[in-house]
Amino acid sequence: MADIMETAARKVFERYDIDGDGLVTADEYRKVVSELEGSEITQAQAQELIDSLDTNGDRQMSFEEFWAAMKG
Repeated sequence: MADIMETAARKVFERYDIDGDGLVTADEYRKVVSELEGSEITQAQAQELIDSLDTNGDRQMSFEEFWAAMKG
């Protein structure tokens, strides 16, 4: 079951990782939110969300950081 959940989470993460480099930036997050939800968030709001999940201080979100947040 955990493998299925991780696979599903990876697919979601990959949707946000526009350039496929394995990291989600605030700009990528903002663009996908706009596209999927039709709502606009500021660059600062997007960075705040990324920073809240970023554990290594690079101001980007890796899959490992995303997955850790998803697992709670």
